[in-house]
Order: sequence, then structure tokens, then C-alpha cells
Amino acid sequence: YPISALPDDFGAHSDDHSRIQEPRGQIENRIEEVIEADEDYESDMASVSGECDSLRSGTTDSMSQSDLVTSTAGEMIDEHQLYRLKRCAEGLRKEIGELKRLSLEMKDAFGDSLGEVQHLVESKTADFFKVLMDRYKAEMETRKTLHNKLVELNGNIRVFYRIRPLLSTRDQAAIRIDPMDEGVVHLHSNGRRTSRAADFVIPTNFSQKEIFERVSPIVTSCIDGYNVCIFAYGHTGSGKTYTMEGPCEDPGINQRAILQLFEASQARGNDIEYIIKLSMIEIYNDKIRDLLAISSSTASPLNLRRDASGHLSIPGLECRQVNSPGDVKQILRKGSISRATSSTDANANSSRSHLIVRVQAHAKNNVTGTTTIGHLNLVDLAGSERVSHTNATGQLLKEATAINKSLSELGNVVFALRQGQKHVPFRNCVLTRLLEDSLQGDSKTLVLVHVSPELSHVHESVSSINFAEKIGQVQTKGPAAFKRADSIGKATGVGGRQGNCAKTTLKKS
Repeated sequence: YPISALPDDFGAHSDDHSRIQEPRGQIENRIEEVIEADEDYESDMASVSGECDSLRSGTTDSMSQSDLVTSTAGEMIDEHQLYRLKRCAEGLRKEIGELKRLSLEMKDAFGDSLGEVQHLVESKTADFFKVLMDRYKAEMETRKTLHNKLVELNGNIRVFYRIRPLLSTRDQAAIRIDPMDEGVVHLHSNGRRTSRAADFVIPTNFSQKEIFERVSPIVTSCIDGYNVCIFAYGHTGSGKTYTMEGPCEDPGINQRAILQLFEASQARGNDIEYIIKLSMIEIYNDKIRDLLAISSSTASPLNLRRDASGHLSIPGLECRQVNSPGDVKQILRKGSISRATSSTDANANSSRSHLIVRVQAHAKNNVTGTTTIGHLNLVDLAGSERVSHTNATGQLLKEATAINKSLSELGNVVFALRQGQKHVPFRNCVLTRLLEDSLQGDSKTLVLVHVSPELSHVHESVSSINFAEKIGQVQTKGPAAFKRADSIGKATGVGGRQGNCAKTTLKKS
């Protein structure tokens, strides 16, 4: 590069530098202006901040003044509300006082009205209750009367036959049941056939339960206050004890009858309270023995007496209250074990006494206030027997004689009743005295005549059937002095020289 050209280049570059410096100066001037503007802005900001602080201070003062004004206004408002509340409270106190006065007046008026209403209600209620009571008593009496009429339509003394099955297929039957008529038996003897009638002939295939179903209606009369007697009659070995006692697994009438009294009393609800008492005696050689005594075998015989009211009683007899079926079973078992038995030619376990289960049903009607006492005698008579047939001697002969005599006297009593005789020989033996109340008045009696079908026993069977026909013709009638209970349930009078009301009703004092 030629050196001579340098001055020209330098001059050119100087011009360029001059041109560049001119904008630079402008830029520097602009920067100074910006800096000055920034300083002014900061000054203005400081001034604005001061003014803001001043404003904040003023605002705080203003707020304090506002709170003061608000507080003052609130106090003025509270005072005004308090004044209004005081006036309202004064008004309420006046109203309360007025209401108290009205309340006292209303209470006095209500008390007077309530007394009148109560008196009216009590009067109307008493009248209504009296009407209901009269209707209830009438319905109770009607129910008992209808049940009594139903039993009377069948006869106050009913006779059922029970024919024991043949003990051996080799035996010849002399007694047969009519398959077409449940009230007839046929007797075959000495080539002759005769027919005998009864109220009902129990089929040989009847169970103990089915037999009791035929017996049960008469049992219900006991809890209505009537005297009821069910006794088994027949010669030795005819099945009397089986019917009345039965085995443990298939009990007889005794246990079923007492349990039915429990069921019937429970079915009648809480209006009537029942107490059932039980005693067991045997008549052995015409003497009464208590089978429930601690030592019945050594206990002294008891006597039969009439109390001040004319009712038959046995002083010293143990009478136990039964409250459950278990009590019934236990007592019956104890009495049966204590009963006198002996072995004879006719029966290896012959009962040598008359067994009587005596049940008392005491009923108290909590609605009417009346009480009734019904008696149920369940009698297993000792078997009638021919001394020549049993070959009895000594003590057995004495027992057989006493048994036959008492059964004979029972037949005489039945005959006298059938003939309508004025004098009925109830006093001739202990058995008839005990059964006196069950054979007269409006008592209910069921005789279960047991016969053996064997030809070898035809003589005893005919004797039993003849007895059944006699007793079946008896229609018991209450003495003239006897009065049935009226609708209130009150019975009056003690019938006859020796009789008593079969139903005893005591009015609550």
C-alpha cells in the first residue's frame, strides 16, 4: 500500500469519526436528560410517599373519629332499645299478673266443674257397671244352668258299661256288644239270649283317653259348684282299677279328671280364682283310713260326721292343695301304694277296700264376689265276689263279707230312691253315707259298670248288670227346701233330714 495514500485515508477516517461523534453527543445528552428525569421521578415519588403517609395518618385519625361516632351512636341505640325493652317488660308483667288472675279464676271454675263431672261420671259409671255386673252374673248363671240342663237331659245318674276283653282266645264270651247300637249289650247264658240297655256301652277298642272324653262333661260341673261322683262297679277282676287309675304311661279317669279341672279353671281367665284340694281315703272293713297320712297303715280310723252347716266331713282327714300336674301324680301314687290289696282265687291283686279320691274345687269370682265349692268323688269300689268262687277264709272272708255288705247296702239305697221311699237307708254303712250327697239333690253321678265277658263269670256279670239297671232308673230330685242359686249366685236352704245343698254358694261379706 503506497504511503502517499495515507493522508487521504486518514482524512476520510476523521470525517467518519466526526460523523460518529455527533450522534454520540446526542446520546450522551439524552442519557443526561433521562438521569435528570429519573431524579425528578424519585423526588416526585418521595413527595408522593410523604403525601401517602400523611394521608394514612389522616385516615387513621378519621377512623378513630368514625369509631367514636359509631360507638356513640351504638350507645344511643342501646339506650333506646333498653328503654323500649323496659316498657315491653312492664307490659308483660302486667299481662302475667292478669293471666295469673285469670288462671286462678279458671282453676276455681274448673275445680267446680271437675267435681260436677266426676260426680256425674261416677254416677253414670256406677249405673253402667251395675248393668254390666247384672248381665255378667246372669250370663254366668245361664252358662251353668245350660250346662246343668245338658247333663240333666242325659240323666243325673248315668250308667256306662265297660266290657273287659277276653283274657284268652280259648274262653267263650257270654257278653257281647251290639255293633249297631252303642246302648245295648247282649247276654248269652244257658242257651238264651237277652239284651240289656245302658246309656253307653264302651267299645272294647276304646283307649283310656277316648273313655275320658265321654266322661269329661260331668267333671266340668264340679268347678261350677256341683257335687259329682264317678264310681266304678263290678266284680273282682273286671277292670275297675285299670279304668280309674290306669298305668303310669296311660292314666285312667282319676288323673285325667283332676287335670281337666286345672285346664278348665285356667281357661276361665283371671276373673275366677280356683283352689283345688285333694284327699284319698279307703273304706276297709267299713272303717275309713286316710291314705295320705304319714303312716296310713297304723293310723286310727277316721269318723264321718256332719258339721254345723249340715255338710258331711271327716275330721282329721289330710287334705292337700295341688298346684300342678306333678302334685296330682305324686299324691295319687302315694294313695294307691297305701291301699289294701290281697291275693284271691279270683284276682292275684284284688283290692280289698273301696278307694275314694275326694276333690274339692274352691272358686272365688273376683267380679261378683261370690264363692262356690264343688266336690268330685272318684270311687273305685272293691269287687263284688262269691265267697264260694274265691275260696276266701279267715281275714279274706271277713274282708269279702264287709265288701259284699256295703255293696248290698248301696243297692238298697238305690232301690229306695227308685221307689221314692221317704226313708233312704244311707246310714246303714259308711260307703252309702259317703255317697249320700252324690245320690240326691242335683248332684251328678256316673256309674261305670265293669263286666267280664267270660262264660265262667256270667253269674257275677248278670249281678252287675242288674245293679246297673236299678241305678239307671233313679231320677234324683232335690228336697223341697233346696233352692237353686238366683242370678246373683246365692244358694239357700239345706235339703232333707240328712241332705245338703249339692251346690254351696257363699256370698262375700
